[in-house]
Amino acid sequence: MTGTERGTQPILTGDRVRLRPWRPDDAAVVLAACQDTDIQRWTQVPLPYAAEHAEGFVGGIAPQTWDEGGALFAVEPADGGPLIGSMGLFPPRDGVGEAGYWTAPEGRGQGFTAEGLRVLADWALDVVGVHRVELLVDPANAGSRRVAERAGFVAEGTIRQRFLFRGQPSDVVLYARLAGDPRPPTAR
Repeated sequence: MTGTERGTQPILTGDRVRLRPWRPDDAAVVLAACQDTDIQRWTQVPLPYAAEHAEGFVGGIAPQTWDEGGALFAVEPADGGPLIGSMGLFPPRDGVGEAGYWTAPEGRGQGFTAEGLRVLADWALDVVGVHRVELLVDPANAGSRRVAERAGFVAEGTIRQRFLFRGQPSDVVLYARLAGDPRPPTAR
C-alpha cells in the first residue's frame, strides 16, 4: 500500500504532546538535535551528522516511511513550543511494528517522550492494526528503558548480539506492547 492509498499522515495528540508529520523547515532543528552526544550514542544517526542528513530525513526518509506503511513524526508540546524529538513506527511486518525515538536534550526528563510513545503505540495497535509494537533498547540506556516502561511496554528479555550498532554486534533488551495488554495511564 502506498502513502496515496493510505491518505495523509495523521497528527496524533496526547494530553501534553502532539505528533505531526515532519516538514522541510524542521531540518535545522533536526540538525541541531542530532549533534547531541546522547542521540549519537543511542541511535543510528550518521556521524558526523550534517545538514544534508537532516534534510534527507525530513524530506525523504519520513515521507518514504509513510509510503512503505510506517510513520515518522515530529514531537512537540501540545500547547505549542519547539520540537522535542522524533517518534516513529517502522513499516510493520506480519502484524508487528517496531518503534523508535530520540529526544532533544531540552525535552528530556519531563514525560513527553513516554507520552509520545504511548500515543504512537495506541495508534499503531488501534488504527494501523498491528497486534504487537516492539522496541529494541541498549541495556545500558536507562533513560530509554524508563520511557518504554512508562509507556506500558514490557521487557521480554535481553537478546545477545541481536543488533549491529556502528559495525559492532550489540545486545538489546526487547520491549513490547500487545494489543490485548492493559493500557497504561497517561505517562507523566
